[in-house]
Amino acid sequence: MKFLRLLAVAFLLISAVNAHEIGPSNFDRTIKSHKYVLVKFWASWCGPCQMLKPEFEKAKRVAGNKVYFATYNIDLRGEPLSRYNVSMIPTMILFVDGKEVDRSNSVLSSSDIVSWVLGYVPQ
Repeated sequence: MKFLRLLAVAFLLISAVNAHEIGPSNFDRTIKSHKYVLVKFWASWCGPCQMLKPEFEKAKRVAGNKVYFATYNIDLRGEPLSRYNVSMIPTMILFVDGKEVDRSNSVLSSSDIVSWVLGYVPQ
């Protein structure tokens, strides 16, 4: 019983830290149901994507209460890739009220990601 409680707590901590994984079926609902959404388009086979991953997760821990952080694995394919012209990865797109306001194709540090996205959030 004690082990199950520890396992449940560990799961909650991990899910609280990791960005939300989204796909073609819930993409639109996600970007429209949160005021500020940062979506990282990535793939497991992409080296720069792997370099960005820990920085993106650190940024989520800092800015996650103001911005919804999500990831979209491009191997899922789907209409959002063509609609938002995602032709290179990693690509991060910032949405405000469901509309794209900015994007980056760079491997940014966590502090640069936080500064970038919070620049769109009124203080």
